[in-house]
Amino acid sequence: MSLNNINQMNLINSFALIVVVTSKCAFTVDPNDNPIETDQDPFVLGEVESCPFFNDQPVCCIQQQVISMLRNFKTIDATFGSDGGGCDICGSNMKRFWCHYTCHPNQREFLKVDGKINVTDPLDPKKILEVQNVILSVNPEVACEVFSSCKRTSFASQVSAMSTPGGFFKFQGENAITQGGQYIDVVYQQTTSIKFDNVAKCNQTYTNKTVDKNGVEHTWDDFGYEIKEQCGCNTCELQCDAEQILYEPTGIFYGFDYYYVLLAWSWAILFAIGITVYKVCTQKHATKVMEQI
Repeated sequence: MSLNNINQMNLINSFALIVVVTSKCAFTVDPNDNPIETDQDPFVLGEVESCPFFNDQPVCCIQQQVISMLRNFKTIDATFGSDGGGCDICGSNMKRFWCHYTCHPNQREFLKVDGKINVTDPLDPKKILEVQNVILSVNPEVACEVFSSCKRTSFASQVSAMSTPGGFFKFQGENAITQGGQYIDVVYQQTTSIKFDNVAKCNQTYTNKTVDKNGVEHTWDDFGYEIKEQCGCNTCELQCDAEQILYEPTGIFYGFDYYYVLLAWSWAILFAIGITVYKVCTQKHATKVMEQI
């Protein structure tokens, strides 16, 4: 079975996109890849390589944005995915999130462009950048579910700013300054917000398989993204065995090498005996000398 067939099957089984007449887009990019506000209607792009589940569906993203997403998704793989010691399911969930942000036909419902603002360049604090100001509404359940699949990846756990769902998405929004020319202010609400079903848990397993021309087998999730490795206990709490002892308090003798400790004490005792014998002999000799005098 080809990947296209898998995507088409999963599209029919798990994803139904209804576009109402009032759907509008909120932003696009100019020929220089700078974001600009728009009120264009969604349109059928055809193949959306970065977001296969949007293939042949009305979208708000143009091909130029698809290419940018493919480039940015490699960064996700290298930081949150198994390529960077993380969890591929976390990477998949994040890709779906940014696909909805960029391509969803109802984009204007959850995304508002609020002019331009000046912000400090995260890479150069002495530099000021003019970027597009975006207010993004995110469904709280989606935010928590995506964060839960990512929180134990090495990148997320090492950056204190990403220790909560709110901090996690705030960090993503601030990174958009350099990656997308936008400052994304994330707010959370139940309605008119980014929401998508079937956010995968980090212990999710998939049976969608393909074999390439070199005979190598590949596993894919239900949305067209490759799952190179199953997430392990280090990156997914749900994969940990509850009965497995991962930590035991260290005792007072932790780290002792008894052989070397015994050897050291033996030499110390022998040295003390030697000093004692030497002092006794010296005193006896001194006593004999005094008696002779």
